[in-house]
Amino acid sequence: MPMMTRAGYTPPKADPKKPPRAQTPKKKKKKRKKGLSGAAVVSLIIFAAAALIGAGTIYVYTQTQPYLAAFAPGTMLMGYPLQGATRMDAEALIDTIAAEYVQPWQAEIVCMNQTYTITAQDIGLAVDKEATLEPLWAAAREGGMMARYAQMLRMRSEPVIMQPVLTYDLEPVDAILEIIRADVECESVDATVVFHPGSAQPFVFTDEQNGYALDTSHVKAEIERGIARLNAACVTLEPEVIEPKVYRAVLENSLSLRARLVTKLEGGEAAVTNASLAAEQLARLCVEPGAALSFNETVGVRSQERGYLTAPEPAYGPDVSGVGGGVCQTSTALYRAALLAGIEVSERSAAVRPVDYCPMGQEAAVSDQGLDLVLRNQTDAKLFITSRVYVQDDDTMLEIMIIGDELGRRYALESLIDETGTIEEPIYVRDREGRYAKYADERIPVGEALTGYTADVERIDLGEDGQEIARTIVSQNVYEAVAPTIYVGTAQRE
Repeated sequence: MPMMTRAGYTPPKADPKKPPRAQTPKKKKKKRKKGLSGAAVVSLIIFAAAALIGAGTIYVYTQTQPYLAAFAPGTMLMGYPLQGATRMDAEALIDTIAAEYVQPWQAEIVCMNQTYTITAQDIGLAVDKEATLEPLWAAAREGGMMARYAQMLRMRSEPVIMQPVLTYDLEPVDAILEIIRADVECESVDATVVFHPGSAQPFVFTDEQNGYALDTSHVKAEIERGIARLNAACVTLEPEVIEPKVYRAVLENSLSLRARLVTKLEGGEAAVTNASLAAEQLARLCVEPGAALSFNETVGVRSQERGYLTAPEPAYGPDVSGVGGGVCQTSTALYRAALLAGIEVSERSAAVRPVDYCPMGQEAAVSDQGLDLVLRNQTDAKLFITSRVYVQDDDTMLEIMIIGDELGRRYALESLIDETGTIEEPIYVRDREGRYAKYADERIPVGEALTGYTADVERIDLGEDGQEIARTIVSQNVYEAVAPTIYVGTAQRE
């Protein structure tokens, strides 16, 4: 036990028998750091997120709220920004655009030094305000606030731009095009030549005239392009020139009269009328080298609608009539003129019986149901055919001329005729319909016996002095003899 002395505390003496006690080092105590728990961190994050969301919502609200009753940023009308403008402001802008661009708009159509103007008022050009503004007003208005804001962000790089939606009516353009066509379009006019034999100036010419045709199919499209851009439109029309088939210079350089035939038109008034109508279609014809001329195609169908009348058709036999009867006189005159002009005849038909308006065998029977007269220009130059009908000494005359290169010779025609006999034995026909004979003991002669003939037509080649050089057979024609016809009735007398 420790004892206290004057000197103070006396430490106890060590026991020599006991070993000294080893001292173990003291462990240092770790200091605990004070921090936030996990729950606190989560709370802080939630709070921060809520704060950010709130701030973002407020920001988006402040960005979208001003445009609930106005046009959104990024909306433009014809280059004018509409951001923040009201609907009334936009309509006022349209009125300004209309006054500046729409109302002064006009288009011009220029044709052959003539200008035709079309104004905005003519076509009722105007701006459809509703159709123009609706797509701009609808921009950035779909969905909720965030969706609208997203659309506004996209419109910063992809603005919504509109041009004015225009209304108009192009019917007045059609009316003006009709006026232009009436002013410009016309058929070409061929040069003509009339032969006056025995006069100091035997050939009298008329000048040719160009015709014009217009293609206006593109005009309205070009005007509409100008309307869409609100730019003045100017369309120039270049008429297509329709050249005449016959030029005066060509006629003057082809002055050789290869053939001229004048014949009197026979038959009644109807037959003369029909022949004259057909002759009108032959008045100014041009046949190109190597080309063919069909009488039926040139004259056309002989119908009452075209003015043709019912008249006798002697080329088809006695007592035969039909619409267009008498036209064979015109085809015959053309055929004979072609033979005299040395023109090739590709197709021709003889009449059933000889006719009285030309020498036997020189006729050309035609029918718009089949029989045709076809000539072919085998020369190296154009052939011109003219025809006219005129009155001389109370007779109606038909003149046909064929003009072309110098023929170099003259021709004449001659018919060599032989009789082939007559049939004396009559043909008896039972008249079951009673048209001529009613009773069985009646014998009524209806058709007399007709003599048969053959007719060879020769073309005589004449020299300059009019002397015969050669002969060529151009046709051989046979006209069969016809027996007399007697009708016998069928009824018995009571």
